[in-house]
Amino acid sequence: MTQSTPPFIGRTAQDQQILDDIEKVVGFDLPRAIGLARSALARGVETPRVLTLVALQFEEEGRYPDAMRLLDRAAGLNPRDSSVWNSVGHCLVKQDKRRGAVAAFEHALALDPTFAQPYYNLGTTLEYLGDYEGAREQFERASRLFPDYADPLAGLATLAVRGGDWPAARAYAEQALALQPFQPAAIAALASADMNDRNHEEAERRLCGMLEEPGLDRFDKPSIHCQIGDALDGQGRYDEAFARYLEGKAGYRALYRGLFEGAGVETQLDFVNRLRAYFEAAPAEPWSASAPRGESEAWPARGLSFLVGFPRSGTTLLENVLASHPDVLAMDERATLYNTEPLYIADTAALDHLGALPPAEASRRRAEYLEVIRGFGLNPAGKVIVDKMPLYTTKLGLIFKLFPGAKILFALRDPRDVVLSCFRRSFQVNAGMYQFLTLDGAARFYDAVMRLAEVYRGKLPLDLHVVRYENLVADFEGEARAVCAFLGVGWTEKLHDFAAVARERRIRTPSAAQVRGGLYSGEGQWRRYAKHLEPVMPILAPWIERFGYASD
Repeated sequence: MTQSTPPFIGRTAQDQQILDDIEKVVGFDLPRAIGLARSALARGVETPRVLTLVALQFEEEGRYPDAMRLLDRAAGLNPRDSSVWNSVGHCLVKQDKRRGAVAAFEHALALDPTFAQPYYNLGTTLEYLGDYEGAREQFERASRLFPDYADPLAGLATLAVRGGDWPAARAYAEQALALQPFQPAAIAALASADMNDRNHEEAERRLCGMLEEPGLDRFDKPSIHCQIGDALDGQGRYDEAFARYLEGKAGYRALYRGLFEGAGVETQLDFVNRLRAYFEAAPAEPWSASAPRGESEAWPARGLSFLVGFPRSGTTLLENVLASHPDVLAMDERATLYNTEPLYIADTAALDHLGALPPAEASRRRAEYLEVIRGFGLNPAGKVIVDKMPLYTTKLGLIFKLFPGAKILFALRDPRDVVLSCFRRSFQVNAGMYQFLTLDGAARFYDAVMRLAEVYRGKLPLDLHVVRYENLVADFEGEARAVCAFLGVGWTEKLHDFAAVARERRIRTPSAAQVRGGLYSGEGQWRRYAKHLEPVMPILAPWIERFGYASD
């Protein structure tokens, strides 16, 4: 997509020459084009092209408000310029404002369906939001419309990696690289396939070669370092692997620090500690009962359960086991409460209102919750809903008040394995996952969430069942039967086939490949990194003892 330069009106010949030079180089020398655009802007020359290029430079510098101001001016100059709206979406993505980005990319495509980049950008944004089918649709559409465009093929390779379809991952990645020899997502997909084949040396070679490319985007570097860490871990080179994880996570922090910490920002750790302080001091009476359902309130689901705990505690395994049950509707880690949370937990006044929630208002919120589920194309009628979101642990007060009779499945795993895994994995960075960018941060966040869970259990009459990951792996049928009894569904042998069912589902977590492979212990992996965990052991030791895990 090429922006047109407005005709020469009221500009000097030198101004026009700069604009002409920008158009000559923008397709192959972006730094040069940005430099020229900055010169033009300094001379008072504003066109959509000039403003979007300088905005891109501001994005690279983390100056997102400045970038958005320039993009707003660009849209004002030509509101029908699809490339401006694509740039708006790109900038919103970097600010973790993904839903706004989806709207911007969709608007760009509505203005110009022949513009290739928004299809790919929309696909990657939908992938981040967990809409894998939507992402696949955009990638496939872009590949059909623009057969020489490598990025959508790389996007399909990434989706295949998520799905554990390794032949497809290799095929799509190789097609992408045939079109564009350096396509980072395609190379990363091949490296993942190499590691699945236990060829960790080849994966390391591919990934290290990427870091030597001068055109590598700084937003790609952290994940590459972490993936190299995985390749080194597969070779038993644990100290080197840990060093790569440290480097990758430091890179993520440099990119996202301005969004998730600093003056005026309530971090997720702050948020959890605020909730804990509130509920520790809250009088018992307002929290002794849920807001009741009205006699005429429609509730088509047979039951409702929230699967919580902490990331990397076995929630994905347990959810996919339950998804194999014909009477269960598993939500697969979709954000079902994102419209409700801000109304009731934003501050003390909101929490006080939640404690005294009028039944009619609660009824409206429950109806909205059902509509969110239906909006995912799911039908809750006659099913036991299993709404899995590990960090809904922090929202148990809201869940208890809104949903009378809701059952809580609480996933538990050795805190050392949990915290190490949270640190090692490359989650898509948001306010919660930002806490995992240091080992100390992961441990402190774990401690805070577990403390809040203890406060909730002391304050609220929760109907709660603990599922220990290690026990589920060691005695699958015994533990699964107990969970079925808790949820009020009968035992079925179909639960043994959860791996086959999981291979047909779109799993939105880093555990996807493991779950599709069947039961996987992963117990005691922390021992390989025991010396690196020593600094956080004082934080974790009370929970290791509290949950009955061996100290060694």
